[in-house]
Amino acid sequence: MHSVRTLGGVGSLAAAGMMTVLALLSGCSLVSLKSPERPLSTRDLNARIATRQFSVEFTTAVDQCADEIARNESDPVVLRNALRWKIAVTAQSLRAASQLAPMMAVLDTWTLSAAMREFLSEQGAGNALFGRYQQAVSMLANDFDASAEQVARQVIEPRDFERYQTFVADYVHAHPIKSLEFVRPAVVDLWMQRSGADVRLVDSLGTIPEALADTSDRVQMFSEALPSQVMWRTELALQDSGLSRDEIRAVWQKLDERSASLLTTANKAPQLVHEAVAETRGAVLDVLKRLDASSAATIGALRAERIALSSTLSSERAVILDAADKERKAIALDAADIASRVVNETGQQVRYLAREALLLLIVLVIVVLGLPFAAGYLVGRTRGRTSTH
Repeated sequence: MHSVRTLGGVGSLAAAGMMTVLALLSGCSLVSLKSPERPLSTRDLNARIATRQFSVEFTTAVDQCADEIARNESDPVVLRNALRWKIAVTAQSLRAASQLAPMMAVLDTWTLSAAMREFLSEQGAGNALFGRYQQAVSMLANDFDASAEQVARQVIEPRDFERYQTFVADYVHAHPIKSLEFVRPAVVDLWMQRSGADVRLVDSLGTIPEALADTSDRVQMFSEALPSQVMWRTELALQDSGLSRDEIRAVWQKLDERSASLLTTANKAPQLVHEAVAETRGAVLDVLKRLDASSAATIGALRAERIALSSTLSSERAVILDAADKERKAIALDAADIASRVVNETGQQVRYLAREALLLLIVLVIVVLGLPFAAGYLVGRTRGRTSTH
């Protein structure tokens, strides 16, 4: 009876093991087919909010500083540099803060502020762009670089902060800004190359509603910045064509004066009126031609910005999809390894229990069959001794 119960327990254990293996295998198939969709963590939400708020403060401070230079400076080179600086910082800061992954937005914004600080320092390529305002611009860059590092320190885990800080230092050293165009390589690509398979950008995408809300916010950010960018680029194009602010004002003032003169001389000398009209028409056409050239330059710049933004988003999307595929494959491999270990351990346990049951059965057979023979032997031996005596 004991052996029968033991064998029944072994059979139950084997059945339970097979059910476990089947459950694991079915779970593996589900894991491999379902794309990961996790809500954003509190850290990622804080990172996204802090980065975009920092970008607003950063670009506002740069705008005010550039406007202050424009009000008090007469050097056309310094005025043009201030305008180019304002355009580049606004575009780059907006692009960095609108990264898909919140932690990549923090890292990109931090590298931008650090690169600008280095660019405007005494050793940088932009150490003589703003004349007597160079020190003020450099101090602003230093302050916002410290603020960017503080934002990063607030949202990055202490155990990971040193790794991010080292990346920023290496990035600024390897890819310094060389002009007011602020051309620099993509931070996400370099971060992926350095981190390899350890990076998990897919975990920071959030759920579908969160992704849609983020898209709406980014569209709003670009829409709000577009009018200012158009106006600044138009002004820059006018300066490139040879017109300054004072010259534009002078042209319009001259047009007003000529219009007034037409009213006073209309009834006295028709011939003078015709000459004034022809002269006014020529001035207007000259201004319109310059405005057309400026508009064409602005549209070309906006088209280039749109192409660059589309390329950046496509690159980020490809990197994130690749990371998601790697995660899925890793999960599938882990699940297969777990299933294999469960099967091996279950088989070993079943073999061990079968050996124990067989050993107990042998001992029971020996006891059951050997006990009567041993008893008969002892009884016969005792009787033989008794009969001898």
